[in-house]
Amino acid sequence: MDRLVQVAKALADINRLRVLAFIAQNKEVCVCEVSQTLGYSQPLASKYLKQLKSAGIIKSQRKGKWSIYSLDDTKLIEPFLDELKNVTLPKIQKCVYY
Repeated sequence: MDRLVQVAKALADINRLRVLAFIAQNKEVCVCEVSQTLGYSQPLASKYLKQLKSAGIIKSQRKGKWSIYSLDDTKLIEPFLDELKNVTLPKIQKCVYY
């Protein structure tokens, strides 16, 4: 039940849903790509990523000094992902650092 509450809270914000849609559409992203493409400050983008990661929706892996984010366990959110894959977002501004 606790995990369900965490996931529900993470999905209850339009900005976190935009970040999740961005990850779903681009497979792997770093915080700078989220920040630059979606127009969030880097600290705010990091906050959204941390909240989604804490809910178990996304995961991260290190590539050099960069954390790369991708979808994690999506069983609970498949209907959301189906809708989010159709959300119109700006074209990714690729990070050249990793």
